[in-house]
Amino acid sequence: MSLRNFHAPNRQRGVTLVIVLLLLIVVTLLGLAAMRGSILQERMAGNVAARGIAFQAAESALRVGEEYLRVADPAVPANGCSGGVCAMPVDGGAPAYEAANFWSTAANYRSVALDDDTNLSMLRYSIESLGEGTASAASSGPAECLGAEGDQSGCVGSDGAANVRNYRITAIAQTDNGAQVVLQSTFQMP
Repeated sequence: MSLRNFHAPNRQRGVTLVIVLLLLIVVTLLGLAAMRGSILQERMAGNVAARGIAFQAAESALRVGEEYLRVADPAVPANGCSGGVCAMPVDGGAPAYEAANFWSTAANYRSVALDDDTNLSMLRYSIESLGEGTASAASSGPAECLGAEGDQSGCVGSDGAANVRNYRITAIAQTDNGAQVVLQSTFQMP
């Protein structure tokens, strides 16, 4: 048996080392890009969830406002807002809720109690009078008299229309991370 002698080259070449380092840099950059995309998707999903919570809370505030109108039948101030109920805007005037500091003035809105386990920072509603008008019997309730016995203000006339008071309820909900939803409904009362 003969053993062959292997001779080491006089100079070592480091091409393999350079290629491996370049591949390592490329793989690292690809990993960072994938991680960045994953973090972005996680943030988007969190924002969608927060907006959904705010939307549901604003819907709830609308229902609370409608119930408040039904039960309390609050007096409408001659102008401005009082106790969360606002007067009808002057002809051609902007609605009250469009004012820049509307939601920071306590007389303009009513707050809805927040549970401790929610991540809501604000849940409020405001009621704005839109004046009186008529509604069809189908949309305003029973076809006879809508008011209390002896009260003819909500009775359907011969043309099938009832006298009603119109209101716009605006609700705002904001989560702790800043997702904000504003919803409106129109409400009619005899």
